[in-house]
Amino acid sequence: MASESQLKPEQFRLERLLRLIAALINSPRFLSIAELQTQVGITKNKYSAGYPADFASARRAFHRDMNELKALGIPVISGKINELEKDTWGYLIRKQDYALPEMDFESDELAALHQACTAVRFHGISGAEALWKLGGQVGEATPTELATVPIDPCLAELFRAVTEQRVLRFNYSGQLRSVEPWTLAFEQGHWYLMGYDHTRRDKRTFRVDRIEEPSQNQAATKATPKVELGYPGGFELTADIPGWSPIQPWKLGDQPEVTAHLWVTSTHAPTASRRLGQTPDAYNHDGSVIFEVPVRNPVAFRSVVLEFLDQAEILRPKELRDDMVWWLQEIAK
Repeated sequence: MASESQLKPEQFRLERLLRLIAALINSPRFLSIAELQTQVGITKNKYSAGYPADFASARRAFHRDMNELKALGIPVISGKINELEKDTWGYLIRKQDYALPEMDFESDELAALHQACTAVRFHGISGAEALWKLGGQVGEATPTELATVPIDPCLAELFRAVTEQRVLRFNYSGQLRSVEPWTLAFEQGHWYLMGYDHTRRDKRTFRVDRIEEPSQNQAATKATPKVELGYPGGFELTADIPGWSPIQPWKLGDQPEVTAHLWVTSTHAPTASRRLGQTPDAYNHDGSVIFEVPVRNPVAFRSVVLEFLDQAEILRPKELRDDMVWWLQEIAK
C-alpha cells in the first residue's frame, strides 16, 4: 500500500477542482474567494487537498484553478456580491449553463436511437429509461441483438484502480493476488485486466468474470469485497509498460499448462511470430523454426495452428499432436 507521501500533487489538485466546481454549482449566489476558500477547505499540509490558509496564496491558487476551469470549458461567471460594495466580487456556475441542453429530437431521430439501443445491450443496463427522458420510444426495435456487452460488478472499481493507480487484491484461480493494474480491455465477449502480478512476479492477464469471491477465511475476518483497492498512486506507470495486446486464448484455459513445440516453415515464421506474440525458440538449417508455446486451452491452440494449414505442425507433446490428428480425421469422415 502507498503512504500519503507517495500520492501525486495532480491528484490533490484534481480533488480541489472537483470541490470548487461543487461549491460553485450548488450556491444560489455569488461566492467570494474567501468563502470558496472555506467551502473547498484549508489544506493541512502538502498531502491534502484544499487552499492554503494564507489568503494571498489562496487567491493565487484560486485564479490558477479558474484558468484551468476556463480551459476545460466550464462556464464560471463573476459578479458583485453586494451592489453597495464596489470591490467585492464573487463567482458562480449556473446550473442551466452547466447542464446538457434540451434535446428536441424528431420522431425519426428517436426511432434511430431506439433501434441502436436495442441492437447493443449491456447486461444489467437498459436504455429504455434514457429514451423515455429524451421523449419516449419511437419506432421498432431490432429483431435481434447485434452485440451484447457484459457488465461485471467489479468493473467500476477496476476502472478506478487503473485510473488512480491503485494496487488491487483479489482471488483468482484459488490464490490471493496483489496486482498493479495497467489496463482494461473488452475483447471476444469478455473483459480483461492486464497488469503486474506481485504474487506470481510477472505480467498477467485476468478475465474479469473469473475473479473469485473472498475465501471463507477472508470473509470470517472482515466484510471483504470481491476486489480490494489500495491507496491512489500505489504504483508508478513507466514508459516501458506494454500496451494492450490481442488476447491469446490458448493461454487462458482451465487445464494444466503444457508446452507445445510447434514447427513452422520459413515462409510463415514471421507471421507465426506475430500471431503467437513470441520469437522462435529454435532455428533449423532449412529456415524453419520451432516455437515453444504455453498452452492451457488445447481447442484454442488447435484453431491457431490450423490458420497455417500444412505450413505448421505440432511436434509434441504427444497428447496435443494426437488431439489434432483425431480432430482432422473426424472432419474427413
